Amino acid sequence: MATDFDTVAGSQLFVCEDAPSAQTAVAFAELAWVKVGKISNVGGVVGRTYSTSTMSFVDESQEIEKKGTFKLPNAQFECGWVEDDAGQMIIDAASRDHSIPSFKLVKQNGDIRYFTAQVLEFLENNGTGNDAVKGNFTLLRQTDTIKA
Repeated sequence: MATDFDTVAGSQLFVCEDAPSAQTAVAFAELAWVKVGKISNVGGVVGRTYSTSTMSFVDESQEIEKKGTFKLPNAQFECGWVEDDAGQMIIDAASRDHSIPSFKLVKQNGDIRYFTAQVLEFLENNGTGNDAVKGNFTLLRQTDTIKA
């Protein structure tokens, strides 16, 4: 039984207002990255969700399903709300327009994930008297994630 696994502790998220010159790890690595501070929850940035396509014939009782089109699932992130954090400021600005920033997630083990996404929302979440003020943001992934 394998007992090795990675945790999210130590992971870091970076953002860049610019797009890479190509959808390659080398092109993404050349961008000028700004760290997004106080990330407290990292969303999923790898994978696709497929729709199903169905067909049924009146002379057969079986309905046939096949994999259809796909979409890149949204990625949900949470951070401690820091209004003067440079990375959070870029995300906030992108939530107010239709730009497509680039993102870099560096995992605990050093693996890197590159992708582009629109920022659907960046919301201040206050909570109750004992809660920390947090920011929640949703990224609409626009490109498949590149693993580096």
